[in-house]
Amino acid sequence: MLVGVIVDLSVWGLNKELTYSVPPDLVERVRIGSIVRVPLRNRRVRGWVVNLDAGLGPSGEVSDVPASVAPIAAVSGRGPVFDADLLAVARILARRYVHPLSSFLSLFTPDRLGRRGALWPEVPAPAPRGPVERVLWRLKPGEDPLERYADLIAGELTAGRGVILAVPEVREGSRVLGELAGRFPDDAAVVHSGVDPAERSKALWEVASGRRRLVLGGRAALFAPAFTLGAIVLHQEHDPSFKEQQSPYYDARVVAEVRASVTGARLVAATPTPSLNPAYWTDVDTPAPVTAPLPWRVEETDRLQERTAWPATEVVAPPRRGLPQRAIACILDAKKRGERSIILLPRIRATASGPGPDELMSFLAKVVPGARVARADRPGLGNDPGALEAALTADVVIATEAGLADVPRPAVSVAIALGVDGYFSKPKGRAAEDSIASLWALAGLVGGRRPKGRLILEVHTGDHHGIEALVRGDYKFFVRKEMEARRLADAPPYMAMARLQCPDPAPGLLDRLRELEATRVLGPAQGGSLGYETLLKTRNLETILDPLGTIVSTAPQRVLVEVDPKDW
Repeated sequence: MLVGVIVDLSVWGLNKELTYSVPPDLVERVRIGSIVRVPLRNRRVRGWVVNLDAGLGPSGEVSDVPASVAPIAAVSGRGPVFDADLLAVARILARRYVHPLSSFLSLFTPDRLGRRGALWPEVPAPAPRGPVERVLWRLKPGEDPLERYADLIAGELTAGRGVILAVPEVREGSRVLGELAGRFPDDAAVVHSGVDPAERSKALWEVASGRRRLVLGGRAALFAPAFTLGAIVLHQEHDPSFKEQQSPYYDARVVAEVRASVTGARLVAATPTPSLNPAYWTDVDTPAPVTAPLPWRVEETDRLQERTAWPATEVVAPPRRGLPQRAIACILDAKKRGERSIILLPRIRATASGPGPDELMSFLAKVVPGARVARADRPGLGNDPGALEAALTADVVIATEAGLADVPRPAVSVAIALGVDGYFSKPKGRAAEDSIASLWALAGLVGGRRPKGRLILEVHTGDHHGIEALVRGDYKFFVRKEMEARRLADAPPYMAMARLQCPDPAPGLLDRLRELEATRVLGPAQGGSLGYETLLKTRNLETILDPLGTIVSTAPQRVLVEVDPKDW
């Protein structure tokens, strides 16, 4: 028996199937997705079986095993980590992100292989679920989707199918993941980066064996080993941390679409502030080209309900020091009623632009005497004084953007955002999209209250369409204005981008890049981890992926590609 193996070495020269024979005592253990040890250039390396028909002739007959073909040395792990469907997903992603196939096969493999056990039986497929669908749940301000998630999960588990639920990257826990793990203890595999690697690997192997069918984690949860999958859920779909910042630079939202399309799973994205994915916004005045494999059905929030849930919003000018007088008055009034306030700062320390958390705490001690003030600079569930849990009994919470993460937080009636202009003027292309999501989340903390909560925005000019959208409580207004601004600027989603890094921008490499169809080449310029960066801009990414892959794989020096750079 001959099999094709991809070795676990992310170099373009080995981005191909290598043929090995299978010793008789290992034949029963070798399947698509099996982890194996194989000889390569006088050493043993890890690899994955990707082809069981490497020994078949052109008519399907079994060929003799040539004496020159080396045998597999061993089979590792507790069983296969991917099947034919996930292999297809990995091939699509490797092409999409211009990386060797092994870069993605390794993501399907748990960190710890564990002891080899009995061969897992083939899992029978459940009954078909009907037409595959893509659904965007547009949440109301302050709406908690937990019950909707629980209902979806219960339905899929009852039907014999599993679920992957991914949240923005977490290192110290997540309220949603914790709640769902508690509701489905027998099926939940919690695999986010805050879990001990050994425990995370154990949970992933239990998913691969079929013993657990609910995968809960961050973006890497989308690479859970093969199991019978019914639905994929993206919680807070808009969050930029779904984009991986290390090679192979994948976007978990794209991974979810590809895995759902190949496996036939339902895909649900939930957020109050959807990303500017053109598939969601086909009704804007100047829609961008849609490349999604299937159309999305958008479950819109009723505009009247959204407006009713939106807090009373005020725009105030910044004072020379401290807080605006209106903000102080609202904090005092909330304290008198036994309610809490939260202040969102755009910085973690004082600058020429304004105070940091320490300075603000000192100021509040003077103007709101007796108030209990707590800092929430980062998400967390432990005893650290900066954790949000420590703020649950405070009168005033001082938070940065990280403090808006999905962890338990105090109920508040007044939300104050300082230096709002600074959020929208950050030097990156997605500044407006990321900023309004953070400020919308802040509004959600006081949204839906009776009587109405209050949102106070400290701004210098207030002429950005994002600020106007916050005052209106109208996210679609922001989308229309932002999409038009991006169209005029020739920016995504109207233009695709790829960043190339290399140690030496050789003229031959640049000449080949300039030959790519309908592609602008900007640079090179010094920067990046390898020394130089070059930016490609094209209206049709699909047309350049294959020629770009050829250029990168045959370049005389290392070239690292980041498709859809996060900070364009």
